[in-house]
Amino acid sequence: MAQPDVKSEIIAGPLANVSVAYRNLDYIADRVFPILDGADPKAKITKYQKGAWFRDEAGIRAAGTRAKRGGYPLTSVGVSTDEYAFAKEVTDEDRRFSKAQGAPVLNPEQDAIEFAADKVDLKKERRVASLITAGTWGDGNAGGVDAEGLWSPAGSTNTFLTDIATGKRALRDVGLKATGLLIDYDTFLSLKECEAILDKIKYTQRAVYGAELLAALLELDEVLVGSAIYSDAEEVAAGTDFNAVDIWAVNDGQGMGFLYHKPQRIGLKVVTPGLQVRIAYENGGPRRTSTWREAAEHQDVYEVAEETDIVQVCADAGYLWNDTYAT
Repeated sequence: MAQPDVKSEIIAGPLANVSVAYRNLDYIADRVFPILDGADPKAKITKYQKGAWFRDEAGIRAAGTRAKRGGYPLTSVGVSTDEYAFAKEVTDEDRRFSKAQGAPVLNPEQDAIEFAADKVDLKKERRVASLITAGTWGDGNAGGVDAEGLWSPAGSTNTFLTDIATGKRALRDVGLKATGLLIDYDTFLSLKECEAILDKIKYTQRAVYGAELLAALLELDEVLVGSAIYSDAEEVAAGTDFNAVDIWAVNDGQGMGFLYHKPQRIGLKVVTPGLQVRIAYENGGPRRTSTWREAAEHQDVYEVAEETDIVQVCADAGYLWNDTYAT
């Protein structure tokens, strides 16, 4: 496992105020699947089966007779949390040399905590993305409906608007309103060239066409652009290993779209496509940052942990497309 060697990186002059770090600028998992804090490690989410609530069963009650009666069956979604954690050590040598004149711009303790926290965030992003992109949703297809790359053409063959209308109708058919759309970054870039969309906004705000304007055009609360990546390259000591993989894609490099209904809040009798259940730690917080001394190695270890389960709750609250973008 590659580690920084502060002593060998002593620098001087104006570069002492400059450093470079690569990291994902935005994670969106929490905005797609709401978070429920304070649950038990093993629990069940109660679901009312939808059929009973849509049957037209009321009728005239004649004098001296009983009103028509019915019931509603229940089912549940099981939750079982696991702790996800990552740790980074800080040696006494790195701590000492980081304060030396000409040392690189490092704060070893803060950097270690940020590094570990980002690992937990990256894992969560991938877990939510995998649950969505590999799932079977209201479209009824594992991995979604094949869009055949037709969200990227600029001309009349682009099917984006008609596909979104199809997804909206599918959600409406189970009593839901589509409120959000998640698309990967490449698909978003291609939609910025979609002539059907550009024609609709040509007299308004074409110069500031972004996710917010696209949401307004589609009559949705939000459009989320999933731009996060991870590297699946095997680690090498020099740290030069890197191979970017798109987190938000059913098939890497081919794009995706996920239309969904998201509730304003989590509570009783609300519908959500998925849920993140988190367990509170001893201090009441949803995450634990802890440290301990490894005396023999002359170093301290900093660990960030979060105990969660991420589950699909209502499959018919989402509609998924794959291969939206043609390379």
